[in-house]
Amino acid sequence: MSMQAIADAKRSQAAALIVIVAGVVAALQIGKLPPALPALAESLGMTLMQSGFLLSLVQLAGMSLALAVGLSADGLGLRRSMLMGLLVLGVASAMGSFALSVPELMFWRALEGLGFLWVTLRAPGLIRKLVDAQQVRKLLGYWGAYMPAGTALTLLVGPLWLPAWGWQTWWCLFAVLSWAMALVLWRLVPADVA
Repeated sequence: MSMQAIADAKRSQAAALIVIVAGVVAALQIGKLPPALPALAESLGMTLMQSGFLLSLVQLAGMSLALAVGLSADGLGLRRSMLMGLLVLGVASAMGSFALSVPELMFWRALEGLGFLWVTLRAPGLIRKLVDAQQVRKLLGYWGAYMPAGTALTLLVGPLWLPAWGWQTWWCLFAVLSWAMALVLWRLVPADVA
């Protein structure tokens, strides 16, 4: 194997790892809500029933919009779909930080669900296009941990962050992370595989 082939394989594997990290960033958006529920209840007067509905909005989006998102992503391409999803996650999280009512927060949460689908439905296909057959199994195995990794991180950091800085900055943090991840994906994952 030539030095150029080795370098190309390493770049492809690094790009695939970036795709996996993008999935973790998307999962952070899902996991950010549970630790924030007490603060949201106090700030917005959210009831227990509204909390449950807010928690399930992403799953509702998954059940009702997955096919439409999957079909629309075919026209966009794999990489562009993930970029779109990360940008939508960032906008929805940033706007959600300004929510003054539970219905308003629910709207932005539903939009986060759409962004989450755009990121996560296309990532495995992009990983397959980036790496050769020998690396696919290992990297798709890593991909399988994106959701538990993202939710675990928010459950660990949330109880430390929220009492000190509040839920609005918690939402803003994830907006910035989503936008930063979109920039990294745009810069380091090759466009010709989209």
